[in-house]
Amino acid sequence: MQRFLLFFLIVFTFLSADTTTNKTFFIDIVEVQYLEDGTSTLSINDIINQNFTKTSKNSFNLGYHKGTIWFRLNVKNNTEFEKFILTLNETFYETANLYYDYNGKIEKLSNSLFTPIQDREVKSNKLAFSIHLAQNESKTIYLELKGKYAYFGKIELIEKDYFYFQESHGLNTFFTFVIGIVSVLIFFSFFLYSKTKDKLYIYYLGYTFFLLIYYSNISGLLVYIDLQKYIYDLHFSSSFMIGFLILFSKEYLQTQKYFKKLDKILTILVIPFFIFGILVFYSYQPWNKFINNSSGLVCIFLIVVSIVMYFKGHREIKYYILAMVVYLGFVFLFTFMINGVLEYNMITRYGFNLGVVLEMLLFSYLLSNRYHLSKQSVQNYLEIEVKNRTNELNVLLHERELLLREIYHRVKNNFHMIIGMLHLENEKESIDFKGLVNRVKSMSLIHEYLYMNKDLSNIAIDSYLDKLINNFKISYPKVTIQFKSDNILLNFDDALSLGIIINEVLTNSIKHNSDKTGLYIHIELTYNGNFVYLSIKDNGIGFESTKAKGLGLKLVNQFCKKLSNSHSEFSFENGTKFELRFSMKE
Repeated sequence: MQRFLLFFLIVFTFLSADTTTNKTFFIDIVEVQYLEDGTSTLSINDIINQNFTKTSKNSFNLGYHKGTIWFRLNVKNNTEFEKFILTLNETFYETANLYYDYNGKIEKLSNSLFTPIQDREVKSNKLAFSIHLAQNESKTIYLELKGKYAYFGKIELIEKDYFYFQESHGLNTFFTFVIGIVSVLIFFSFFLYSKTKDKLYIYYLGYTFFLLIYYSNISGLLVYIDLQKYIYDLHFSSSFMIGFLILFSKEYLQTQKYFKKLDKILTILVIPFFIFGILVFYSYQPWNKFINNSSGLVCIFLIVVSIVMYFKGHREIKYYILAMVVYLGFVFLFTFMINGVLEYNMITRYGFNLGVVLEMLLFSYLLSNRYHLSKQSVQNYLEIEVKNRTNELNVLLHERELLLREIYHRVKNNFHMIIGMLHLENEKESIDFKGLVNRVKSMSLIHEYLYMNKDLSNIAIDSYLDKLINNFKISYPKVTIQFKSDNILLNFDDALSLGIIINEVLTNSIKHNSDKTGLYIHIELTYNGNFVYLSIKDNGIGFESTKAKGLGLKLVNQFCKKLSNSHSEFSFENGTKFELRFSMKE
């Protein structure tokens, strides 16, 4: 950044050098007289007889005036040359006529903003005239100027060849170079936006794009591509440029985060500038004058806002403040110059252009730094996320390892249980294979559920029992089984015990009512307070529980004891009813 600033300082110093020190190529114009023609009705013959009472230096700035301004120059050729170019050093006058006595006759030379470059005698974007002055010859020269902009410029009489030498090494080269920089910054902004999709960069892209249009327009270079006829229309770009500057500033300053009320004010402030930009198409004045004067006020407002936010802790905006202060300083110089307050010189006239370039370079530095910080932030975020995910994965793997060990342990216990069942069943005269299958299925279902949910402590018992009972419905299609359950979560051991108990009670009910048609079994599981209640009732013939010595009832009693604070009983009124109450484990 320091190298950029040093480079532009050197360039500006070169351009600001007083080229008039070489008296060989310039005719001195010490005093310029002028007259205001507010009605634009006076002819050259009228002007010759007028008394010019107002004076100015050859570098003039008269502010805004309606009508025509006439200048009278008394010059004498003290050089060794005879062919000269009289230049106004500006491009924007709609009427620029030169009158002087040539061989006893008033000679008129015409030029204007809208004269194509190929039709100009002096091939320059500056309004200039080619005149002949013999050595030691004195002449009175009249200039007629009319335009919609403020009246300012620098009247010089320069030896013809030296004028073209200056043109090839002067401000046009600087303007072209600046336009090139702005064009590069446009691509730079587009690149950053394409990478980040951050609307800050699209606002900066809009700012630089309209700055490019505005800069091309005010530099006078449009005459070389015959677009000078659009000069007034293209001044809309200055208003749009300010609008996008406000949008860029509010986004960069993060007013939505730090100063919400101010954010709304800035958003509303953008609207008039886009409206005024459109109004310029319909009427150049007074809208252009309003835009020029209000742009400085906007800059002051943005600087004040940024300073307030800086002291609120938003420290990284210090370079933004510097950029805006530099820009504002040159805007004020230019504004005061065109309003006739400050003298016309290289700094007041062209300092604005340098200020824009310095501001844009600082803004580009801010954007590139923000892009770098955002990448670094994303990288840090990803590193933290990877670390967190790795830690989570390690914890998860440890939990899965413990879970797998627990499952292996319970599978081993269930195998022992199945072996015990087979051993007891083998001692009977006849083996009930269907009953054994249902017992094994009741245990396998709980493992299947565990595999699907991977949670030993929260088993949805209604879902598990629904699958268990469906197996009975498939095995015994003539039996009607109705199941109703609250949404209860049990741990693995309680769920397995409850499943085996229900399996055995259902098996027992079906076995003792094998000859009954229309067997109906109702199962209900409810939760009240800390206790779970199970009720299984059928419409069968019942049985004597005291005489029943089968494996099923032994399993029921054994697994009821595994449940905390359990109590169970059979009753035989209008069928068989089994009731169980137990408390849930914490």
